[in-house]
Amino acid sequence: MNGVQRLNNDRLFSGIFIRWNYLTLTEKVVCSCIILIPLWWLWGWRNLYLFGSLGIAAYEFLNFGNVNLKRPSVSVIGVIAFGLYDLINTYFYTQSNNIEFKPSDVLVPIDELISVGFILWYIQSKNLRVRLQVIAWALSVSVLTMFLFWLVLFFVMHQAKYVPLRSVYGLLTGKGEEYIPGAGNSNYLIPYFYDDTSLPGMVRYVYFFHGPESLAVFLGFICLLALDIKNRVWSSLLFITSFFLLLTSGTRAVWVALPIVLCLRYLLTVGKAAGIWFLCALIAIVSFSTLSVPLVSNLVFSSANNTASATGGFRQDSTEVRQEIYRRTFVEISEASDAHLFLGHVVPGEGVLPGYAPAKVGTHSFILGRLLYRSGLVGTGIFLTFWISLLLWLYNTRQSRPMCLIVFVMFHFNFTTMEMEMTVIPVVLICTMLLDKHKKLPSYTR
Repeated sequence: MNGVQRLNNDRLFSGIFIRWNYLTLTEKVVCSCIILIPLWWLWGWRNLYLFGSLGIAAYEFLNFGNVNLKRPSVSVIGVIAFGLYDLINTYFYTQSNNIEFKPSDVLVPIDELISVGFILWYIQSKNLRVRLQVIAWALSVSVLTMFLFWLVLFFVMHQAKYVPLRSVYGLLTGKGEEYIPGAGNSNYLIPYFYDDTSLPGMVRYVYFFHGPESLAVFLGFICLLALDIKNRVWSSLLFITSFFLLLTSGTRAVWVALPIVLCLRYLLTVGKAAGIWFLCALIAIVSFSTLSVPLVSNLVFSSANNTASATGGFRQDSTEVRQEIYRRTFVEISEASDAHLFLGHVVPGEGVLPGYAPAKVGTHSFILGRLLYRSGLVGTGIFLTFWISLLLWLYNTRQSRPMCLIVFVMFHFNFTTMEMEMTVIPVVLICTMLLDKHKKLPSYTR
């Protein structure tokens, strides 16, 4: 970083446009990554963290001859160790069961864990910060793009049935032309699920993400960030639009978690922005009524049978299927051998819903499935080392970081009924860089 000055936040914007020359290099990179989300969707959302870490290393070596990182924090060591544990565990599992050890078995932990650890290490070493207004502007562009996309899908395409095209990654890896659930959503371009519903009269939208859950987590983060924007018109428009798009995802876990987190945030900041918080309270009431009162719920959601004996007739990914997944996962954990208890089962177990590959034992829950079932007590301990140390670091530096810890509260609600979706990691990295609107950028030596 070449002598970044402390810029005047009041001169960041020219109308609705941001002054690109007034941004630091870090802010330009982060803004570009957010605005180019449609491009990542076309690519297939694969290996982006690996590409990012290689790009960082190349930039440092070309400009300075070395990366010059500080001693890694406990959180950095934890996430890299979890990636190595996952890689080693998978290798020994495939060898002991005479299963082919595929390139993806190596690339996935390197991309989603080890590379993320390197990026976090770089952020902490260089004390990289991005102003809230800059992030909010980039997210506003992303939300506007998705809203315009919804207008086309709803009013022009009329949510019609379609044949998904393959993403660039899907083409390069030779995926089949016909999309099959469980074959990997990121290998195909799926803007919406035409055979599923979100709001009455609407299908379940995905837009530029690999799944509705990923979309919902991303939009939940934007809703929380919107409340910290000083401009009330901008804040309200971004919040309302983001929440509408969140509803079109049909992700009930986030529908429930977000109002709870909003109420918690209100309790921590009582007396401020009364109009916005009245809107939040209204959303909480509507969400509770929709999801908890059977009469209202039956009007909104088209559900299938309501007993476990009729699992074959359930809607894919319905509440009853999830309950059966969690029940059988818990039973297998409690009855596991010592090896499986401590080292995990590594891969998901048997299918729960015939004909629907994603519904397997050890899935649909990050805590119960990804950690306790597939990673075991050892893997769970390593991950908790990373996660708790990261939370403590954010707490100790909370004075200059707006709304970061409340975002993690939303994550924790979702981890019980959702996997750690692909969008969680970018949001975590943004939180580590986010700078309060009242603070100034630090001076950089490089």
